[in-house]
Amino acid sequence: MGEWRIEWLARDHLREGFDCGKPSLNEFVRALVSQYEKRGLGRTYVAVQEGDRRVRGYYTLASGAIDAESLPAKQAKKLPRHAVPVVLLARLAVDRSVHGRGLGGVLLRDALKRSNDLSEKLGIHAVVVDALDAEAKAFYERFGFLPLTDDEMRLFLPVSTIRSAAKP
Repeated sequence: MGEWRIEWLARDHLREGFDCGKPSLNEFVRALVSQYEKRGLGRTYVAVQEGDRRVRGYYTLASGAIDAESLPAKQAKKLPRHAVPVVLLARLAVDRSVHGRGLGGVLLRDALKRSNDLSEKLGIHAVVVDALDAEAKAFYERFGFLPLTDDEMRLFLPVSTIRSAAKP
């Protein structure tokens, strides 16, 4: 298998056959993503291989905010008592044809790198994700995400942790 290329979604990416096993994630990339892009509701990045425009995986980033009180006490300690800015990892999915080959990790690392880059230009406290199920939650926890206090399926990773991991 060749190297993955992560690209901003374009018209010529082939999305119609995408199947990750989760109907809502399939429907989003097949039918809804273009409207989200046009309206500035999110930016979707896709994984393709050289010479092949078929989407094998994707993720969507959007801006968001969370209440400081939803963070564990240790993380909320020095924060103001109002909403704090976050990057929302709105979706992440891998086509069944390439499950188990590490593409989910490649996509997540790319999303975290983009989030870290954004944090150099504007205020971002963390990356937040809403896990669809226990399997997705376990995936994010392997990368250091922690649950928010108000919803165990809503997880976060502080930008400071991402920065520390990115240092050589």
